[in-house]
Amino acid sequence: MKTILVPYDFSDCATDALRVAAKLARLSGACIDIVHMYEQMTDFHTENQRLRDEIEAKLDKVPQLPFLQGLELKKFMLRQMSITEMFKNDNLAHVDLVVMGSHGARGIRGLVGSNTQRIVRIAPMPVLVIKHHIEDFTVNDVVYASTFTEPDNVKFEAFLPLLRLFDARIHLLKVNTPKTFERSEDSTRAMDAFLQRHELNKYTATIYNDLSIEEGILNFARGIDADLIAMATHGRTGFFHVVNGSLTEDIVNHTSFPVLSVKL
Repeated sequence: MKTILVPYDFSDCATDALRVAAKLARLSGACIDIVHMYEQMTDFHTENQRLRDEIEAKLDKVPQLPFLQGLELKKFMLRQMSITEMFKNDNLAHVDLVVMGSHGARGIRGLVGSNTQRIVRIAPMPVLVIKHHIEDFTVNDVVYASTFTEPDNVKFEAFLPLLRLFDARIHLLKVNTPKTFERSEDSTRAMDAFLQRHELNKYTATIYNDLSIEEGILNFARGIDADLIAMATHGRTGFFHVVNGSLTEDIVNHTSFPVLSVKL
């Protein structure tokens, strides 16, 4: 990783994400791009300059946070740009990872919160969602929930730059439900194809039965005390889109686990 993007609205949950990004930057040598998006009054309004000055003053204080000391930072103010247009900016289009905060289903006012799900849906790079304060982010056990189809197997490579920073154990997970039943033989064959492609050194492989895919992922993650859930999303139609149109976003909303996602 060379560049980590943190959308920042000065809230506590945005600062939680920035703290995690700082840990990743120290391990990888990456630069952190801090971006604040704002709406100004109509053109030529006398309040516009005051608003910009206030935001710039706040951004100038961000590098003083103790956990950012010694790291390379860049700060961006983006005016009149929607969250879905953020990655059209030339400075932000090619970052390697987005780290965002979220308070879950209710969200919060500002850039972070309810908009997190939109970024999970449309970002062209992996997105790491942080749900609460983590003083020293580390990853020992990762749940990789997947159908283990060829697109999922290919996209797993997008997670490797982050996972290799921690030499984490990868827990491969295929959830079976009454509506999405698959024979164990078929699931095992799909997992074997994945392992032949990626040759993981530290892993487990589990076929897990539950009433829904979301419950299965969360129950399994709790059972092993996971540090992170990783999964692919099909953009607007969601991960496991045939069954559940927004599973990745539901997981982001309803769990306290950090969630790492990438769009297929």
